[in-house]
Amino acid sequence: MGLCRFLFAFACLVAPMTAGASAPQRPADAAIAREAQRALDAASDPAGPGAAVLVARGDRILFRNARGRADIELGVPLTPEQSFRIASVTKTFTAALVLQLAETGALSLDDPLARFLPDFPNGGQITIRQLLNHSAGISDRPAAPPPGGPGRDRDMNALVAEIALRPPSFPPGTAQAYSNAGYILLGAVIERVTGKPWDAAMRERLFGPLGLRHTDFDRTIFLVPGRVSGYETDGTTHAVTNARFMNMTGPASAGALISTVDDLRSWMRALAGGRVIGRESLRQMMTPATFAGSTPRHPYGFGLYVWRVRGETMIGHTGQINGFASILAYLPARDITIVALANDDNFDARTFGRRLAAIALGRPYPLVRATPIDAATMRALAGSYRISDTETETLSIRDGRLYAQRSGRNQIPLQMGTDGRFYFVPDELTYLAPVRDAAGAVMRLDYVENGEESPQAWPRIPAAN
Repeated sequence: MGLCRFLFAFACLVAPMTAGASAPQRPADAAIAREAQRALDAASDPAGPGAAVLVARGDRILFRNARGRADIELGVPLTPEQSFRIASVTKTFTAALVLQLAETGALSLDDPLARFLPDFPNGGQITIRQLLNHSAGISDRPAAPPPGGPGRDRDMNALVAEIALRPPSFPPGTAQAYSNAGYILLGAVIERVTGKPWDAAMRERLFGPLGLRHTDFDRTIFLVPGRVSGYETDGTTHAVTNARFMNMTGPASAGALISTVDDLRSWMRALAGGRVIGRESLRQMMTPATFAGSTPRHPYGFGLYVWRVRGETMIGHTGQINGFASILAYLPARDITIVALANDDNFDARTFGRRLAAIALGRPYPLVRATPIDAATMRALAGSYRISDTETETLSIRDGRLYAQRSGRNQIPLQMGTDGRFYFVPDELTYLAPVRDAAGAVMRLDYVENGEESPQAWPRIPAAN
């Protein structure tokens, strides 16, 4: 099947999810480039860590640029040609390779893990399918700190042995919880099936045939031309430090690849164009898992999230690891590819990717212009608000700053826009809109996720006397 025919068939796969969506007039290429540059300028500091960005429609590149420093200490600027750790975007490669092996008959998605790892606890009840969609119950919580810390080399056998010690999070197939460990086990399956290290199998079956010359396992000891340095930015003080060291043998097939914006565009084009796996396998990659008739809050198929942006389906993956954040996304109905690679693990790649997608669709989200929050406004908002019978959102003041905290989660700082809404930091699309009674007191918060979902009303919980 030719590329154009395959892409048409692929777009038809998402037709039920995009039915009823408006078809805005295609924005001019120059307008997309201008808005994408504005978004990049707002999200990065030319003297600090930054990002390389690419937006394409089909084979036509609409925007490709970088801003920030590849090495702050040496003053080296970022460029789009440079290589970044892509973290969990690696999972798109791992899932696709497993599906490719399934197409050849080397394995079945319903094979038990025990077929490949016979000594793994409960391996007879865990399937390859469940590992792919994070429903196997494989915990990401180590039973004990790995000996030697994050700097030690670990081979696949050592990783599997360590994961085997972890108690399961839930019975296989009953729920979904994101699991890096599950994708490491998929790497072990790839090794057992191919007889080669997982990364060697990827070079032979994916990177080489597709011409991905800058995509590989990021072994720290190797010299990689153009590899950028990773940084961490404190979300409160904005202080920048070098990223904590991580030996990439640890994340392995769950997050150890390095790549460039151009290679990732080529990868997504090949995946969507039928040059990696067939149409049915691709359909399975982008079909969210369901449990007891419900879809999890963050729909996920095989190695791909399924998002909605401005009424359109967008598939892809984000990644975050020490010093780096990334997103690779694709809008099938519009044949639009989005790539953003940042060398700062505090960079909100998911939000930035949504921004770029909305720009490419001609319906950009407004940029947030923060304004100081006076003490009286913060005091008027402080308190608890009911999300559901089991969850609340509490707004509090700490060190002169307003924070939001959902039940059982960490505090998140809020910033006030010139529109009077309170945006989460760094997810500046999601916001809280205060609703006041006749006397001016805040009676509820309207919560709007991703800047476009229907508002959820969170009534204020009266303070105890």
